[in-house]
Amino acid sequence: MKKLVTFLSLMAITALFSQAFAQQYLIENASGIGPKLGFYKAPDAEDGTMFIGIQTRSKGKYFGGEFSLEYRGEQNYSTTNGELTIRQIPITGSLMLFAPLSENFAPYGLAGLGAYYTFYDYDGGFINPGDDAEVNVGYHLGFGADLAVSESAAFNVDYRYLFLDGNDSIPEKEFSGNVLSVGLTFYF
Repeated sequence: MKKLVTFLSLMAITALFSQAFAQQYLIENASGIGPKLGFYKAPDAEDGTMFIGIQTRSKGKYFGGEFSLEYRGEQNYSTTNGELTIRQIPITGSLMLFAPLSENFAPYGLAGLGAYYTFYDYDGGFINPGDDAEVNVGYHLGFGADLAVSESAAFNVDYRYLFLDGNDSIPEKEFSGNVLSVGLTFYF
């Protein structure tokens, strides 16, 4: 089943890319909004997590910006005191530098900051088991590409490395990690 879903997804993306490359769309000096989804994995976590969110982008020919709000599911950490599960709601802002290679294809580099509202669920031998929450500030660097699929919509794929410290009570664990995301922005 996974192979079939992967194959169908690749076929749809290939069709989308070939259709977009057959057209000549240049999106600049526009703002838009759209859905975003992806995968996040911290090196200290036992497993990664999928996330879903919303992004708003402003795009010029060479410079742009993005604000996003996401919900990241659970990641589990093993510590000497027991199990820790975290969930996050990041609110991030990024500055982007585009290098348009054609009318509809523009790779970019990005850098930004974020506020990460983090929920902690302590299990096991922690002194105060239960739930806790805090806001952590982190920054990210990355790269990606925009592919205009119409005169008012663009598909984007990007990679970011997130620099984010963990909770002060468990300093040996950090929440830095790899973030892969895809989005679709509808410009107006």
